Amino acid sequence: MTQMPSQSKNLEAHVNCLLRLLDKEPSLRGQHDTAAIKTSRDKAIDPRFEIVFAGTYSAGKSMLINALLGQDLLYSSTGHATGIECYIEYAKSSEEERVELTFLSILEVQEEVNDRSETLGLKPLDITKKEAIENLRQQCKKITEDHKGSGKINKEDEADGLVALLDGFEANREHIDPSKNNTKGMDELGLSKKDAHDYARRGTNSAVLKRIKYYCHHPLLEDGNVLVDLPGIDAPVLRDAELTYHKVEETNTSAVICVMKADQEGEIEQKEKELIKVIRENPGIRDRVFYVFNRIDKTWRDPKLKQELDDLISEDFSNTRRGIYETSALLGFWASQLKNTSESDRWGLDTIFKAETSKGSDGIEGTPSFVLGFLDYCDSDQLPVDKFTQIVRRKTQSKNEQYLEIINLYKTSIIQQLLQDSGIQEFSNAITHYLTEEKRPELFANLASDISELCDDLCDSYVKERRQWQNQPANIAEMTERDLAQIEKEVWEVGEAFYRQIEKEIQLLVMDNCEDFKQDFNNLHQKMQDNLTELIENFSILDAFANTCRNYRHVTAPLVAVLGQAFYDIANGLENVLVKESETLIASFFQRLIKRVRKQQYYKQLCNLLLGDDCKIVQELQDIEKIIIEGVKVLASAECVFYIIESPDLYDYEDSVWLYQFRETLQEASNSRDVKRMVEAEESIRQLLEIDFQSKFKQTIEVNFGSKIIKMLNKYLLSMAENKRQLIWQQSAHARANKRQAIEKEAEAKIDERKRKLGEVELKIAEYNQAVEGINSYLEAMKLDDCKLPTILEDNSSITPFFTDVNSVESNNIPTESASSLDSENDLSATQSYSETNPVESDDSPEPGASPDRLVRPNYPAAQSESSKKLERGQLVEGIVTKVTQDVVVVDLDGTVGLLHISNVSGGFVILADLFEENQLIKAMIVTLDDGKGRISLSTKVLENYKGEILQNIEQVMADAEGRVTKARNKLKTT
Repeated sequence: MTQMPSQSKNLEAHVNCLLRLLDKEPSLRGQHDTAAIKTSRDKAIDPRFEIVFAGTYSAGKSMLINALLGQDLLYSSTGHATGIECYIEYAKSSEEERVELTFLSILEVQEEVNDRSETLGLKPLDITKKEAIENLRQQCKKITEDHKGSGKINKEDEADGLVALLDGFEANREHIDPSKNNTKGMDELGLSKKDAHDYARRGTNSAVLKRIKYYCHHPLLEDGNVLVDLPGIDAPVLRDAELTYHKVEETNTSAVICVMKADQEGEIEQKEKELIKVIRENPGIRDRVFYVFNRIDKTWRDPKLKQELDDLISEDFSNTRRGIYETSALLGFWASQLKNTSESDRWGLDTIFKAETSKGSDGIEGTPSFVLGFLDYCDSDQLPVDKFTQIVRRKTQSKNEQYLEIINLYKTSIIQQLLQDSGIQEFSNAITHYLTEEKRPELFANLASDISELCDDLCDSYVKERRQWQNQPANIAEMTERDLAQIEKEVWEVGEAFYRQIEKEIQLLVMDNCEDFKQDFNNLHQKMQDNLTELIENFSILDAFANTCRNYRHVTAPLVAVLGQAFYDIANGLENVLVKESETLIASFFQRLIKRVRKQQYYKQLCNLLLGDDCKIVQELQDIEKIIIEGVKVLASAECVFYIIESPDLYDYEDSVWLYQFRETLQEASNSRDVKRMVEAEESIRQLLEIDFQSKFKQTIEVNFGSKIIKMLNKYLLSMAENKRQLIWQQSAHARANKRQAIEKEAEAKIDERKRKLGEVELKIAEYNQAVEGINSYLEAMKLDDCKLPTILEDNSSITPFFTDVNSVESNNIPTESASSLDSENDLSATQSYSETNPVESDDSPEPGASPDRLVRPNYPAAQSESSKKLERGQLVEGIVTKVTQDVVVVDLDGTVGLLHISNVSGGFVILADLFEENQLIKAMIVTLDDGKGRISLSTKVLENYKGEILQNIEQVMADAEGRVTKARNKLKTT
């Protein structure tokens, strides 16, 4: 038997340690099913292992337990026998075998009485009053008599059950406490072991019992194994059925023996399907389910029934891990008991079957159920038919006499055959092997499986955290330089962020997705419309005539000139509104834009880096606002100039009544030379003006004006944003100078923090390793080496030199092309501040000694020289990144080593670890080929179409590399 390791009391502490460590990692919280882990933990450490026997009533669960234990322990009979929970636990010796009975409380009995009374339609009564009990008992008996033969079996069962409950309460009143559950030993009740198991029978006593515990000396019960017998899931009494379901749902249930009837026809019953579903949903059971089809003897004489069973097993249970068992618990158990009988006691008829063979009132000896089953077995296809048929079918003998004749003829041989055919031995062997050999290792393997992913995640988290802090500079000088280099990156990111925001703002305008601008423009539209309506409604012939005369210093004017004056007046009025509202439109846009810019993190970061200086971003936005307002005024005036000229739509209404009336009026006024006659045409003129100006107004608002404003904003803002981006990038030196003192002060604190954090992570790693090693020791004891959990090894990467020749360590700084050799002087100035903090030695510089933070040049073999002869300057090559340091990317070019220095990566600010990683495939151009020194210098910078493109879209640059070769080689030719 595989025993639990003696030190397993520490297992819970080790698992709890891992759960605590998990809870301390915010990034891992909620990613693991800790409830399942705790369940597996409890199963592994708990010496108690409950195996529940569940199934329908009359399936033979109790008899199956008797057969496993080889004892007539549990009461078993046809129909609903077990009415309460029965626990069979281990007794160290036969002398310690005992039975303990736990009674319901008065409160629980009263509740049960109330429920049953309600079901029967009776008024609940107080069971502590004797007359109430008798009254209720008489009502139940009347219900039983009234429904006898009516087919309403449930009513009869409920009434009988209530009577049994009342009888049991009165018979055991002295053992029942008002509120708690009393437990009594069999000695206290004056019961022998033989009599004690009768309490499990549904009847007077068992009706008031909560549970029975049997302590039995049997090897199957060692190592904490507990067998649990329960009522049927389809028991007539609802409380009994619910009891079984609740027990199967409990997480402390470890395994289930699902017992079904082999002689049921067709599909399994709905109740059994529900039971199987509940079993599979319990994480405490997992796949520890043994399916038993009991009463297999009922199919031995019915080939059709046997075929249906085989089909059922094939269709619904073919994938069960624990196998399917076909048993006859009744025959198997009693056959095992026959070993202790002989001819002297008539092969058990006078001893083990005595209760069933007693003579009735007719003087005829009773026939035990085993004898009937045995004779059916002898008359089935399991045995040669002709061998027993004559005896079994003989009419002159009783069943007991036929039984005795067959046993006397064949004795132990037929008993052994019956044992084998009953399937009990096979089932017993399987359960015994599992409980004694497989159970403990499986529980530990399940635990290891459940926490393996947790351990993997903790390992990854701790290693990553340790590497993160180890990669931090270890001294103040290095920390200062690193943070100063970070300042340059921040400056670059600020410039880029400002440009991207302006670009996004313009894109919103172009795509008509800027809701605030749309709302302002709609307001402009509405005010223009309102003003046009007001100008037309206020139009007066006499006022227009007076203005015309005044303008030309005459007392009269041509009548048509009056109409022209109207065009001038309305156009001027619209121009005034358009200019004013356009100014408001632009002012509102810039007000929002400046507000959004000031709220951005990059803007605050810029002011912090430059000590309050924002590189005049806000000032220039305000200057551009003024420029665009003046430009928009010019646009507005230009649009309204064309309002003076009548539109072609004016002449598209030759047949209209109002135009005819207008011409008649003008003709009459001209004949009379009286301008007052034109007043009659005012309404017609208003309609004419409405038609004319609406078309021109629509062209301005919907087509011309908005797009021209957006185009102007695009031109000025993007240009300003690009200039500011370049200006901000040029502030790296100022930002470094501004922050140097603060960074130097912070460096010491960061070094202390690095030391503290490394100490913390090492403590977590030590705690993790200790817990895992403890768990692994149990797994080793269970011979589960394949299930062992990962530990975190000591990190030695910091002392492993990269590219070190064990024969001769010769160091070289990696030469680079100067920035000016690949780009213009402007590019040199853009990277100048970075070069100041990251100086690169030239080929003529003295070679310093090897340093852990420097790349150590190897003694390249002759094969490298041979391979490099195939390469040439200006050639595009493809290789695999094998190492990324702070300054250099090492690339394997099919056996030849290429070096990509940080200054040759991009025209923008670069941090190599953000762009490259080991095993990454990249393309680059050879810029230096020094075969004598075994050195090949690469560049991706020459592949950029604009400065910083690699930083924005390295994938695109790599994809288009072949198409950029010519342009890149032209850059090299200038060097």
